[in-house]
Amino acid sequence: MGNLWNDLKFAVRTLGRSPVFTGVAVLSVALGIGANTAIFSLLDQVLLRLLPVKEPQQLVLLSMKGMHYGNNNGGNALSYPMYDDFRKNNQVFSGMFCRFPNYFALTFNGQTERVSGELVSGTYFPVLGVGAAVGRTFTAEEDQKIAGAPLAMLSYAYWKSRFAGDPGIVGKTVVVNGYSMTVVGVAEQGFDGVELGRRAQIFVPVVMKGPMIPLADDINDRRSRFVNAFGRLKAGVSPEQAQASLQPFFHGILEMEVRQPAFRNASEYTRQQFLKNVIQVLPGSQGRSYLRRQLQTPLWVLMAITGAVLLIACANVAGLLVARAASRQKEIAVRLALGAGRGQLVQQLLVESLLLAAIGGVLGLLLAISTDKVLMSLLPPDTVSLNIATVPDWRILSFTIGVSLLTGVLFGLIPALQATRADVAPTLKDQAGAVVGGGAPVRFRKALVTAQVTLSLLLLIGAGLFIRSLQNLRNLGPGFAPENLVAFNIDPSLNGYDAPRAKAFYQRLSENLGSIPGNRSVGLAAMRILEDNEWDSGLTVEGYAAKNGEHIQAFMNSISPGYFQALGVPILAGRDFTIRDNEEIKHGPDPNDWNPTKVIINEKFVKTYFGMTNAVGRHVGFGSDPGTKTDMEIIGVIKDIKYTNLRDEIPIQMFIPYPGSRYVGGMTVYLKTTLDPNQLASAVRSQVRQIDPNVPIYAMRTVEQQISNSLLIERLIASLSTVFGALATLLATIGLYGVMAYTVARRTREIGIRMALGAFQGDVIWMVMREVIVLVTIGIAIGFGAAMGLTRLVKSQLFGVEAMDPVALVAATVGLAAVACLAGYIPALRASRVDAMHALRYE
Repeated sequence: MGNLWNDLKFAVRTLGRSPVFTGVAVLSVALGIGANTAIFSLLDQVLLRLLPVKEPQQLVLLSMKGMHYGNNNGGNALSYPMYDDFRKNNQVFSGMFCRFPNYFALTFNGQTERVSGELVSGTYFPVLGVGAAVGRTFTAEEDQKIAGAPLAMLSYAYWKSRFAGDPGIVGKTVVVNGYSMTVVGVAEQGFDGVELGRRAQIFVPVVMKGPMIPLADDINDRRSRFVNAFGRLKAGVSPEQAQASLQPFFHGILEMEVRQPAFRNASEYTRQQFLKNVIQVLPGSQGRSYLRRQLQTPLWVLMAITGAVLLIACANVAGLLVARAASRQKEIAVRLALGAGRGQLVQQLLVESLLLAAIGGVLGLLLAISTDKVLMSLLPPDTVSLNIATVPDWRILSFTIGVSLLTGVLFGLIPALQATRADVAPTLKDQAGAVVGGGAPVRFRKALVTAQVTLSLLLLIGAGLFIRSLQNLRNLGPGFAPENLVAFNIDPSLNGYDAPRAKAFYQRLSENLGSIPGNRSVGLAAMRILEDNEWDSGLTVEGYAAKNGEHIQAFMNSISPGYFQALGVPILAGRDFTIRDNEEIKHGPDPNDWNPTKVIINEKFVKTYFGMTNAVGRHVGFGSDPGTKTDMEIIGVIKDIKYTNLRDEIPIQMFIPYPGSRYVGGMTVYLKTTLDPNQLASAVRSQVRQIDPNVPIYAMRTVEQQISNSLLIERLIASLSTVFGALATLLATIGLYGVMAYTVARRTREIGIRMALGAFQGDVIWMVMREVIVLVTIGIAIGFGAAMGLTRLVKSQLFGVEAMDPVALVAATVGLAAVACLAGYIPALRASRVDAMHALRYE
């Protein structure tokens, strides 16, 4: 221990005497470790962490695989009756719970705001093992009676922010979606639900779905899938065993359901396909998150990029250490001659390397904290709710310490071993100034430079591909002009509005907003486009015979008259909706089986199902069962536009008029305006308050900003890969310059002899540049080979560009070669100006 302490003190003194070397080495390490820590911090919190609940590894998520017959709301969803069947009839779970994410309007003390929440079963908190910070949690008794549990729980964070952490809120009444609810408790600190990117602020019993969402009162409907069903495995039961145990019972449920009246119009083919469904038992330790699946590949790509940057930084510092060791040959030889053991010297040199890595690790950690804060500030606050901490916890600190130690060993071990391999006698006789410079240290440094060039080329090629992909998406556009178009969301149904009241509210809102000076047109839509939202429905098309297995469906939207005018989408045939398009047709025995009589479709719909014939005046019908009535008239055809996002192909689309629908909930309002968005927001809120001051508006932004938000992941990958690629190139350039400067210094006597014998400056420059070109060429050749395999791994992140895009390859190669040759030319030029007599005396 005493030896280590002495080595540490010696390392501090030694590094202090070489401030330039120490500064360059520490900065290189700090940049590499900082980049890795910043990305790992995001990767850890988004992809690796488990739910903050009791033994999360025991949680699993149930999911149906196969054809569904009915409505579907969200991924991995089951109907509530099916969940209840599994809960009561299984031998593999110690407990089960279900949840459904939703937004609510919460009113307290006269103030209303929109909050994110979950409808949950009474077993939700007990099965998760999450307790209450104040009050109590829900219990299984809450599930006994449909619509019979007007209760609410608050998340700890929301309790603190909205109610100032007042424990007296327990037992008080809040109004949720126009319904009085008693607050029974506050969830324990750190728990915000089971879905990353959607932090729950309020929890409501799932049996209250009808009062909370009157337009979707389907809790007893087996054809409506909306809940995520989780189970906690019993001790000793694996997911595979659980799936094998549940499948026979699940098949029995399917056989029972297929005999129910809801299947009376289904074809035999549909019935057989439905019976082929299987139940899947998926890992549930991280909950369920669509956002996690979106970010998985981008974060791993960025982690690989920063890993390459760290390797380049290590190679850089290793090269510096080799050069430093060459200047300390006499010192090391003297210590060896005096009896110092090689192991002792290796230990002392490694301590120096580890000290450099430790200082770089501390600076890298500070850099990572700043980087994560910048990255989090780029996220749109009203579209993503990520609980990401920028202050490191023990996991991030452990990662940083581990990477720092590994880095120190990685760049310090080989230089230490080479430095202590000195031949004592020649070194003490001052035979360092050999006529021809070379040897193992030089070859090692050249190998490091070649590796740096290879890695830098890979990063630059990747950056070029991501930039080209982003440019293609931006140039593609949504199919309409987004300039001067502002959108916001509003939902009076969260305040208890039924369909007739909501229609009257929207009609008055459209009139009021249209009266604001500067507003040219107003349009409303149930689905906000370009935000990965989706509403699709099965259809029957007049005159089109679907083949077995073909499912005719369209992406739907319920819109107002003037919606296409607000977006600037031309109507190619027929006409737009008017306020008089409010007629409905009765379909089936259910009281809500009413459909509008008029629809509008897009070009792709026409081309797919009507060919070249005129579609106006033709008919369609909701549903794909044999005998479905086609009594909804097509009155117009619009130009194709994007729906979910810029990446996806334009889908088949159909639009219905909201005045002719019995399902009127939240709407996105689009305003074509000449006003500044900030001025418009104030005017809009004033108009809404005149109608109902308790109905909040939210998510107001320009469509251009919305498009920019939709490209957030692509922009982050392109910008970060460019920054890291440039950083890698800078480090590689410094490494190349250092190697060539070192080589020239080693060959000073040789250069003097050549010049004394008549060599010209150009000959000396070419002699040095030839080595540079060889190193760069080898690195580029290896990089090309590696790029052919590695770029295919990021193909899913590209759009409109091939993995081996020639533009990206040529730009990266030419740019890297030019910078590298410039770095090598400076030592070459200096070598050509060596005075021959001075060089011959050089030692």
